[in-house]
Amino acid sequence: MIRRLIAGLVVVGLAIGVWALWPRGEPDPSPTTTVNAVGSSTTSIRVASRTTGSTAAQTHVVTTVEEAEEILRALWFGWFEGIYNQDEERIKEVVGSQTALDSAEAQFGVMEFSAPPTIEQVSLSGTELLFSNAECFVAWATIDLSGFREGSSSGVHVIRRRDYAWVSVGLWDMKEDLWQQDCESQLEPLS
Repeated sequence: MIRRLIAGLVVVGLAIGVWALWPRGEPDPSPTTTVNAVGSSTTSIRVASRTTGSTAAQTHVVTTVEEAEEILRALWFGWFEGIYNQDEERIKEVVGSQTALDSAEAQFGVMEFSAPPTIEQVSLSGTELLFSNAECFVAWATIDLSGFREGSSSGVHVIRRRDYAWVSVGLWDMKEDLWQQDCESQLEPLS
């Protein structure tokens, strides 16, 4: 139960990080924009621009483990940063369900940290991309947070596109679990 909660918190945190690092301001007139979602990382996520005439946002597909890891890292960082700072808006940036938002808020002031979270301390290993299309990707990964929390957890992370950002919508223990339904269901509004 605790392992699943930690894994869920990690996924939501990464989703928050991606949203927080998403470019804001005037839309880029080009069909796509390259964004360095991790800051110090040398790799970058190719994301759709915010132009209304472009279909790039609907057609981008995560195709590499490196891209999936970068998105997961940013989402999990955002999740834990939101809990650490007790920031509901930060959590909303990275989650795709009211249940995940409620779970994060329940950890405000309760979850213990050995240090403030940083994105560099979110480590991923054993990542496999299980499914990917323009609206959803699913990855198996082990996440280690030993820089600011004890422990690590492995699981299937279901990430969906909400507007122009990736958000976490599900975490499953086994690759054979019923995660497919998370890619097909409607995203619920957050209150």
